[in-house]
Amino acid sequence: MRFLGLALSDRVPDAKTVWLFRERLTQAGAIYVLFDRFDATLRNAGYLPMSGRIPDATLVAVPKKRNTNGEKADLREGRIPQDC
Repeated sequence: MRFLGLALSDRVPDAKTVWLFRERLTQAGAIYVLFDRFDATLRNAGYLPMSGRIPDATLVAVPKKRNTNGEKADLREGRIPQDC
């Protein structure tokens, strides 16, 4: 937030507003110039911008625990099941 000069109480644009702004920058041909400047600023600050990289967000399936009928009854009555 400090990067953008925003405080916790400041209003921020919603996702649709940001998307429309990006679309207008793209249509005007300005988005590549802005990102080139941003990359240069990062490089000058000692960071190495890695364009075109996507962080790994692999999803892994986990076993799903099923409650027994006794546990379900305990939960309905507001009690915490023994195994929790």
